[in-house]
Amino acid sequence: MAHGTPDWVRMVQVAVTVNNVPVVSEPATECAAGGAGNYSGSSTSYQTVKTWTVATDKVGELKEILIISDDYAHTVCKVTVGSVVWAIDWSPTAAMPIVFEDLKLAAATVVKVEAKSDDGTAIDVDAIIVGKEIG
Repeated sequence: MAHGTPDWVRMVQVAVTVNNVPVVSEPATECAAGGAGNYSGSSTSYQTVKTWTVATDKVGELKEILIISDDYAHTVCKVTVGSVVWAIDWSPTAAMPIVFEDLKLAAATVVKVEAKSDDGTAIDVDAIIVGKEIG
């Protein structure tokens, strides 16, 4: 027996650091983040549906993004995570989650969902960003 546990028990300790700052993941230091947003209009240039900026002195975890439209045939989306344009000129065909699991984001990182109409047809788009902030 090692450390008072049966031989078949293995203990693993994981330390997460972001920008050389240790992240202690405890329920008392975590809070829900992200939120829901809406764009309704007929613009053919990208319009912001929802943004989330990770708070100062926090570490963000992006879980998923969900985009819902009343007219998928005319909806075009752009998803940006930090400095990475994850999707551009994407035309979803149905509501579907974009799953990131536990993508770690540094403080002040911006997650942005934008939408536009492909031809000026009126669209109504909702975006839900699911995340949490730690620290």
